[in-house]
Amino acid sequence: MYKVQEVAKIAGVSVRTLHHYDSIGLLKPSNIGTNRYRYYNGEDLKLLQQILFLKELNFSLKKIQELVADGFNREYALSQHIDLLEQKKQRIEKLIQNAERTQQELQGLESLTDQERFSAFASSKAEDLMEKYQKPAANSITESFETHEEHSFADVETHEESAVAVAVAPVETAVPEEAVSATSEPVIEKEEEDLEEINREGNRIYNTVASLMHLPPQTEAVQKEMKAYYTLLNRFYECSPKMFRGLGDLYASDSRFASNIDQHGHGLAKYLKDAMYVYAEGLQDA
Repeated sequence: MYKVQEVAKIAGVSVRTLHHYDSIGLLKPSNIGTNRYRYYNGEDLKLLQQILFLKELNFSLKKIQELVADGFNREYALSQHIDLLEQKKQRIEKLIQNAERTQQELQGLESLTDQERFSAFASSKAEDLMEKYQKPAANSITESFETHEEHSFADVETHEESAVAVAVAPVETAVPEEAVSATSEPVIEKEEEDLEEINREGNRIYNTVASLMHLPPQTEAVQKEMKAYYTLLNRFYECSPKMFRGLGDLYASDSRFASNIDQHGHGLAKYLKDAMYVYAEGLQDA
């Protein structure tokens, strides 16, 4: 069994990413200890490897979650991954050859025709195979793959996903694990303290806003909490007013986030969205 920071080191991902995968149900640890620490087994690591394969091939988290659902055929998926990677390898080799020939042309050692100059940029078999894999081939793996549009937070370790992770984390009551660090133990302890503080502050904001839902979202008391929430998100990254509104849309429209937030009060996700809109508009007008 591995702790979350050990998995992070083995897989080369951040602890925050693993927390996010857990929060959206993509990769849940096989065991939660009495100390509330997450523990992962070998099967969990195999699933993480598959997730990272799909991520490397530019699948969104939403599609990855659909692909690795019950009935996932790992052997078939790996054969598809190998085909895609081989095709990408061949494309990269062609690009290298084209760049080398262009360099030789600049040195007066070779002359390229116009067709040769762009030959490496033609549509590749890898692109065709990717399209095939994302549609009918994906259906053959899970028999439930849908090709609808994805939410903007889907790409891991973007600013958007960081904000989503912060927004979801306060709903959890578990004490977070020690964060992975390549420096020193005091840094780990500091990050633990930060995460605990963020959890506490997030829970406080949710509960306070839930108690104010009888008031219009633009009420001063509500907007005071939105300011605190905006400040909380900015501890992880620079959150723009547009991003703040986008997160509000996400909380209200995505059932995974809405059900989580609504644990603090029925309809809180929708109310929170409206309050976030008001605050974001105030920032833009300032």
